[in-house]
Amino acid sequence: MRPVDAAGKMEPILVALDQILAARRRIAPYLEPTPLQASRTFSRMTGWQVWLKPENLQRTGSFKARGALNAVLRLAEGEGETGGPQAPSRRRGVITASSGNHGQAVAFAAASAGLPATVVVPEQASPAKVAAMEGYGARVVRHGRFPDERKAHARRLAREEGLHYIDSTDDPDVIAGQGTVAVEVLEDLPDVAALVVPVGGGGLISGVAAAVKGMRPGVRVIGVEPVGSAAMHASLQAGRPVTLDQVDSVADGLWCRRPGDLCFAHVRRFVDDIVRVDEAEILAAMALLAERAKLVVEPSGAVSLAAGLARRLPGVAAGRPVAFVLTGGNVALDRYAAWLAEPQRVWSPEG
Repeated sequence: MRPVDAAGKMEPILVALDQILAARRRIAPYLEPTPLQASRTFSRMTGWQVWLKPENLQRTGSFKARGALNAVLRLAEGEGETGGPQAPSRRRGVITASSGNHGQAVAFAAASAGLPATVVVPEQASPAKVAAMEGYGARVVRHGRFPDERKAHARRLAREEGLHYIDSTDDPDVIAGQGTVAVEVLEDLPDVAALVVPVGGGGLISGVAAAVKGMRPGVRVIGVEPVGSAAMHASLQAGRPVTLDQVDSVADGLWCRRPGDLCFAHVRRFVDDIVRVDEAEILAAMALLAERAKLVVEPSGAVSLAAGLARRLPGVAAGRPVAFVLTGGNVALDRYAAWLAEPQRVWSPEG
């Protein structure tokens, strides 16, 4: 029998390594692996051997293409659709809710599979991200400010229009697709000591951690949240998913008031630590990635390196190889330029 939690609820079924490996085979014809890049500069600044996994160079500009493509392709194959008289027809299309990156990924995946796509975005969504979604042929609907608001609206539209809803994080097919990031890192860097991963809703770190602990259990997995949106950290302390009263961070792609049950279960089981970084640390890491690595990374994608620069990686010995996942680079150029000019630069390029 499946175990139950403290409240008597059945524990979610966790994603298995074979699902992640199957996802890798499924998405391979559509996505190229991203390179793993060594950085002598960041190694000197942090004390670890720093390797960057630049998912900002992935199709659609973020790691989200992996999970969305796996979920949509499984649906198109007839594997990802639940049965029953009220089940949506996969040919009517898919719908999701997203601040930007997942929406672009679902739009791209649906176009690849020949399915219509609808994306519910926040009212303040980045024009650049919205334009990218529409460029892939998606219908974009603006609603609310926070993830739970737009997810509720997307689910309502799914019921009304007979669409298949794909959650941005708490979906086993999405989690399995995101886990392919870790498979690539472990193959490219067999002696890696830790993977450092940004955390929003938790889909990426769930897949990464499931892959790592299935392939190389001794490798540490460390999640990083902004101080202003640390729902996973608070939930782990409480022993259950909790809802924050409010979230606010320059890393808006990581805004999350409550982690999903499935992601929380993965993190509690597989993740070694969750650390937090502040706004100045995030902006400094983003600027240094531009200056020294020549990588355009949005604030949400830079939080992993921010934790390394702050030397906030518990249990990782100095000098060991560490892979930092840079999750995305979809950012409006005017905002990016303003952030680069911010005075809160806590490290100089020379360390």
